[in-house]
Amino acid sequence: MDVFEGFPSPPLDGPVYLAIGNFDGVHRGHQMLIGELAAAAHTAGGRAGLLTFEPHPVAVLRPELKTARLTTNEERTDLLAALGLDFVVAHPFTRDTAATPAADFLAQLTRHLPLRELWVGPDFALGKGREGNTERLAELGRALGYDLRIVPPFVWRGEQVRSSRIRTLLSEQGAVEEAADLLGRPYRVWGKVVLGAQRGRTLGFPTANLLLPQERLTPAYGVYACWAWRGDTGCPAVVNVGVRPSFDNGHPSIEAYLLDFSGNLYGEVLGLSFVARLRGEKKFTSIDELVAQITTDAETARRILASPPTDAQRPEEGAWRELVHTADWAIDVTGEDERGLFANAAAAMYALQDADAAQPVTVARAISADAEGFEELLVAWLNRLLLGQELGGEMHTRFEIYELSERGIRGVAYGHKGTPAHTAIKAVTYHDLRVRRTEAGWEARVTFDV
Repeated sequence: MDVFEGFPSPPLDGPVYLAIGNFDGVHRGHQMLIGELAAAAHTAGGRAGLLTFEPHPVAVLRPELKTARLTTNEERTDLLAALGLDFVVAHPFTRDTAATPAADFLAQLTRHLPLRELWVGPDFALGKGREGNTERLAELGRALGYDLRIVPPFVWRGEQVRSSRIRTLLSEQGAVEEAADLLGRPYRVWGKVVLGAQRGRTLGFPTANLLLPQERLTPAYGVYACWAWRGDTGCPAVVNVGVRPSFDNGHPSIEAYLLDFSGNLYGEVLGLSFVARLRGEKKFTSIDELVAQITTDAETARRILASPPTDAQRPEEGAWRELVHTADWAIDVTGEDERGLFANAAAAMYALQDADAAQPVTVARAISADAEGFEELLVAWLNRLLLGQELGGEMHTRFEIYELSERGIRGVAYGHKGTPAHTAIKAVTYHDLRVRRTEAGWEARVTFDV
């Protein structure tokens, strides 16, 4: 996926299918819109693109509002790339931009992007005084040669999915599970580990203190079960967000106690995926009471994180079968949709290697791959899993897929420490490979080199 700062020069060739918006969080509604946009563009032989404004218009026009962000620019770009877009334009937003009439802005845009279709929501507007509403954009389209497609709001479990709603759930309620349901993935932040008061170390619970970018949203004060990420590797953690009321009621901080880690994290960049809220922040009357509560929190977090969700079907549901083979292993695998297919193929690969699905999950690994087409992507996905298995000594048993298109995949594999009990798979091959959509869903044939 290409990323342009401002309109591309020279202009792109067309036709271009374009959505305009901030897309903070890249939630389920964004994912649905981008998936449909990319499919329409590629079916027509065109390019699918997104135009965003940087910084956020609210930061320029209403700086006193201090809107916290769900994703950084880098995180958002990474998520968008997995959804099948061809390009993103990050257009500088200034007060001059805000004062530009819609007609002038669209005329400038179409000189750089040969626009075939413009996709917007029903309440979208741009230009001076927000006069470029859907009616005006449709009128401009007739003059400039593009069609306007109005996309209805995305509803999930009876609720419209909006970034503002997710921000409220996180910042005011600490409702990380509800927010994750709307996002399509747990809310994750990254921050540099800095020196703290080191009280946790004296209590027997050493913590990593995270310094987040100033514009990032922090969940409401409380204690959470999280996956802590060192690069692509995750381990269980208990995280406190707040002001340490049992000590100094100081500046708000994020302190992570990594349950299965010992070592020095100072200076590293650590990620946190918020999985469940354990309790609100509380002031304790004694150190012994605090230590007892931390011990309970750690046990609760470990229990929650030991059984994450999975997109793969249970073995008894017959999503895959082993084929007759000689030196190599081969399987036929099915799935109700693309995510199910990719998760079931991964589960089958580890079942062949005797991974023990009954063991509690103790490790996580973030997996991402980019490709051109589902066949190439399936091979890349499975081989990335095998690489993590080799590097980390991990056997994966559960698989969550967050973003998936013909261009890319982003997800997490969960499992336990270990190695294959008998034969290990070395790689996934292209021999006799096929991936196709059927009336019942999706199916694939995969051959493993052992």
